[in-house]
Amino acid sequence: MSGWLRSIFVRNALALIVLVLVSQAFAFGVYLFFIQRPRVDDAAALTAVQIRTLTRLLSALPEDEREAQLKAINGVSQSEVPSADEGSETSINPLASYFASRLSAELGRDEQVRWEHDDERRVWARLHVHDQYYWIRVSGGPTASRYLPWTLICLLLGIATFPALGAFLIHRPVERLLRRLVRGADTIEQGAWPEAVPVEGPRELAVVADSFNRMAATLLDLEVTRAEMLAGISHDIRTPLTKLRMALFAPEAFEAPLASAERFFDQIEVIVQQFIDLARGWSTEPAKPGDLNGLIEQLAADYAGLGYSFTLSLDALPPVPFRPVGMQRLLMNLMQNAAAHGRVGLAIATSATNDAVTIDVKDRGPGVPDVMLPLIRRPFRRGAQNDQYGGTGLGLAIADRIAKQHDGSLDLFRNVPTGLVARVRLPGGRGP
Repeated sequence: MSGWLRSIFVRNALALIVLVLVSQAFAFGVYLFFIQRPRVDDAAALTAVQIRTLTRLLSALPEDEREAQLKAINGVSQSEVPSADEGSETSINPLASYFASRLSAELGRDEQVRWEHDDERRVWARLHVHDQYYWIRVSGGPTASRYLPWTLICLLLGIATFPALGAFLIHRPVERLLRRLVRGADTIEQGAWPEAVPVEGPRELAVVADSFNRMAATLLDLEVTRAEMLAGISHDIRTPLTKLRMALFAPEAFEAPLASAERFFDQIEVIVQQFIDLARGWSTEPAKPGDLNGLIEQLAADYAGLGYSFTLSLDALPPVPFRPVGMQRLLMNLMQNAAAHGRVGLAIATSATNDAVTIDVKDRGPGVPDVMLPLIRRPFRRGAQNDQYGGTGLGLAIADRIAKQHDGSLDLFRNVPTGLVARVRLPGGRGP
């Protein structure tokens, strides 16, 4: 039983049944106290007026004519009027009992009212005429319908059936989506990747399905990235490790073995650092308004000390919120990419519009074919003509990820006449 109660469908069905029962009870109470009771009160008052009028009329008649008139009204003589114990007062419904009590109150304490429960709904009232008591039958009192038991049975069947049907119709799309999500989760647990869950139905269910699809796509992307990282680490570190081993065990093959070994260590360190940068991200670093032009000038001075001169064309920029370490890594990767592959015509330009700040890192090198531009931002993708420079192929992927973490974008396109332009757009311009 407890297992059934844990079902959403059973809980919804029970909740709807209780809700219908409560609403029916409330509606019945409103009908009884604000509609039916006033009607019974009015009927009792009108019947009392009729009985008093009849009492005055009978008072004006001789006794023998009075008996004859009462027999004509009642259909039976006074000696044949059913006594209290011959009636079925114990079986009358509450509404009839209330009518009888109200009629008795209207007639006064000296008068008696008795209900005869039959198909004709008869009420017997005792009249006091000239020190004598007479019984008179008054028709039209309220009573329960003969179809009341069947009405209650149909009502109970409806309460048991329609709320359950409503709960089923409510629960069906939810259960369908939950089953698909369970199958998808089981598929992911087994190491495979499920088909996308259809984004349909009510808005709330569509949001859940869309969130699951995006989660599955993100997990798939992370899994692909993990596999690529493992393959990349194995591929990129193997070459400098081999050269380092040769510098240590066959130093005669190098003109300067120690300097070569140090260079190979530096290459391994750079490769490992880039893999760490790709894995960690900077989403947890707090963003705060800062001077982008100042950061660019500082990095350009650092690269000038390494022998790479960047021409700066910096427009006045408003304070832009950014993550300092992440933004520094983004600019360094773009500048390193331009310095390593472009080598000549290195330049950085900034500008601001009403809704964005733009940073262009340019070079006049050989550039990248148009078909490769959408691909080289992916991890471990290099331009075929640039393989001679080595590297992990992660620099632009890291820059693209950092730009997205700033709600911005990184776009690559060909420079004119030659070279490459890496454009970073960040939200937060001059304002309207």
